[in-house]
Amino acid sequence: MGLAITSGILVDFKENEPEGYEAYKTYFNNINIILAKNNVTPHQEPDVLERAPLSSGGFPYSFLHYLRRFAAHVWENEGNDNWKPTLFSQDEEPGADSILEDHYSYMSSHLLTHSDSEGFYIPVELPEILFDNDEAPVPGAMIGSSYDLLMELKSLTKHLGITLNEDDIVSNLPELNEKIQAKGDFWVETLVCATLLDASKFSITNNTAIVFN
Repeated sequence: MGLAITSGILVDFKENEPEGYEAYKTYFNNINIILAKNNVTPHQEPDVLERAPLSSGGFPYSFLHYLRRFAAHVWENEGNDNWKPTLFSQDEEPGADSILEDHYSYMSSHLLTHSDSEGFYIPVELPEILFDNDEAPVPGAMIGSSYDLLMELKSLTKHLGITLNEDDIVSNLPELNEKIQAKGDFWVETLVCATLLDASKFSITNNTAIVFN
């Protein structure tokens, strides 16, 4: 099993899994309790869409750490026009990277401050990353914004060779797929970034939360 990334989960569960539908309705109600406490407009998760829900991912949970480490190094070198990413040693655990650990400690990045295996990004602009509480528990505990996630991912695209069109849709998928299949430089980071870009765009366009599970 790997990380499943979906958007439009109520639509899928309404048709195929009634118990899951009711469970996630409760989670979204709890999210709205947390939003209200932070003076944020509630999110109304749709259970009907004119298109099929998004379902992607399926890669190991650890792949997220590769993208997060890459992001931390990009952000650490902001303003240095001469900086280019260099390959990391295969012997290094991405989650143990000191620069990544520094950026984790800021708790400001929506890409970094999120569970590896469960949780939500909602299509709402948030003042900061929000956390659940005993009154309103949410899987993953941390609630991120699809808007902030998209913005952070866009800061990585030029360093991964990902091209976006004017609608923030990846426009060079055949080239990226070749790189991923050949396991070229930063292929894991490219795979995860492109997958999350697609999920972020779907989320914002369709007003559906991104769900990790």
